[in-house]
Amino acid sequence: MYIETLFGHQDSIPAIASFSSERCVSVGARDRSARVWKIVDETQLVFQVPGDASSVLKEKVRSSVAGETPLEAYVEGSMDCVAVVDEQHFVTGSDNGDIILWALNKKKPQYTKRLGHGVDKPLSPQQNSAETSPPDVPIPPQPRWITCLASVPYTDLFLSGSWDGKLGVWKVSEDLRKFELVEQIETGVRGVINAIAVEELGKRGADGVRVVLGIGAECRLGRWKTVKGGRNCAVILSFGLSR
Repeated sequence: MYIETLFGHQDSIPAIASFSSERCVSVGARDRSARVWKIVDETQLVFQVPGDASSVLKEKVRSSVAGETPLEAYVEGSMDCVAVVDEQHFVTGSDNGDIILWALNKKKPQYTKRLGHGVDKPLSPQQNSAETSPPDVPIPPQPRWITCLASVPYTDLFLSGSWDGKLGVWKVSEDLRKFELVEQIETGVRGVINAIAVEELGKRGADGVRVVLGIGAECRLGRWKTVKGGRNCAVILSFGLSR
């Protein structure tokens, strides 16, 4: 058995996903990295978003796809979830709302989707500050974190969750260079989507898929976010796949 101390990350391991071969990919929370582990070779590949906080704060990011609306970039504090698309590609989700597509043969992001689940309403100065009489300045809206990701086996689809009450369904392009939103499915329950499990119906999903969502009033890694009126429950969704 091969054991790597702390998996090479500087923090805890929020999520891990495996390829069909003897490889897996993990994300490392506050070190903002994803690492692909070649188990047989006992080696790792490190993937990290380039740039620092100061450069991101000043950046008005233009999408890599022509015609899309430019969106403001938020500072990435942690990379919290990961899902494998195929043997050469995987996606990660961060607390700044970014969903990133990676290719194993490139260390830089293949494609980045900003604010995958939008932003929350701005807080009032009183809600945002612990001071008795905070200055009356506008508080910018904050991104909803990407709290979990899951891929649909044998397809070009993957799913994302946050606390906006919707399950995001995304499709990777044929050239594997970008992805786009296919649909946002209403869960009907308030809370944070902390886990997504996918079950195929029929041979290789010929009859669709069943998706089980683990929803909580708080985030799974701590009480960083509490949804008012949120429930701790499981939600089961079923839908067909177009091929």
